[in-house]
Amino acid sequence: MVGLPVVAGYDPDDAARDQLTKECPDSTAHHSLDDFLADESVELVDLTVPHVFEVRAPILERLAGAGKPVLIQKPLSMTYDEARRMADIVKSARLPAMVNQSMCFAPSFLRLRSALIDQRIVGDPLFCHLVTQSKFDTDRHAWYGRDPRWWTVALTVHHLGMLHLLFGPPERVYALIGRDPNQPGVLGDGYGHLSLTYRTGMQAILVSTGAYYGTRCIPHGSESMWVQGSQGIVDWVLDGDMVVSARTAFLSRDIERVETTPPPDDGWFPAGFGLAMLHFQNALAAGAAPLCSVADNLYVMAVIEAAYLSAAEGRAVTVEEIMGDRWDPDYGPGWRHGHRP
Repeated sequence: MVGLPVVAGYDPDDAARDQLTKECPDSTAHHSLDDFLADESVELVDLTVPHVFEVRAPILERLAGAGKPVLIQKPLSMTYDEARRMADIVKSARLPAMVNQSMCFAPSFLRLRSALIDQRIVGDPLFCHLVTQSKFDTDRHAWYGRDPRWWTVALTVHHLGMLHLLFGPPERVYALIGRDPNQPGVLGDGYGHLSLTYRTGMQAILVSTGAYYGTRCIPHGSESMWVQGSQGIVDWVLDGDMVVSARTAFLSRDIERVETTPPPDDGWFPAGFGLAMLHFQNALAAGAAPLCSVADNLYVMAVIEAAYLSAAEGRAVTVEEIMGDRWDPDYGPGWRHGHRP
């Protein structure tokens, strides 16, 4: 992907090492973590072990001790408290680390970001509506859906990462989270619908479900979003078109122009993964913090924690309640807090 070489890998499983050697014949498949960390050709590590704190944290500590910059697959962890503890490991070691919010580096999302933030094509954002609704049964998968938390932390994290980069963390979260009993493979939540309220007055609705059996499927990878602003609306589909409908300043009912941008040649998968790694490498070369840094991603994890608490207690939850003294009300969009080429 995007010309980035894989020079080495480590996995305790023989079959996984054989697969690495098959797919990347010029790479070294290490039998031990010690050998992997001692490999001087390894300049940056993609941490893809399961999202279990007891598994991830010790490896992260070893990477920090070896000074190996690390790209951590999302979600950072399954709870905010665990994510905070991982962030403390990174901070103590001054280790460059980024969370792979791959959808944020999809070519179409990069274009949306430029339109909304750089060009301010719809003015000040007032409302956002994002939808994904699909059937995502997991009864034949080894571990999908087996944890007490599933859909919101594993899938909706994609969408919350995008919203965070565009608009920053919301102040309040109200969530409807639940499970469809007809999905025997899903032990945790199978859907999570969130209402987000921002300091600026902007509001967002996120409709996200893997338990949709209707006729209007919007599967993961085909998410649709529209953002209404003071000067118009942008309609966007992850692997589709972006349409901007601008309006006059005084007659809101009058459409001034409609501009349609066709989808890019590269879809978000797998381009987003390669572009995320490329961004991290560029940030390291520039001596700057990357976008989606571990510290930045704590805000995304806090929103997820607030959503689960909101659903459990039937009330709106502030993100400050989750983050405590780490909450910064002036934090703003995530795009302000990382390397910009």
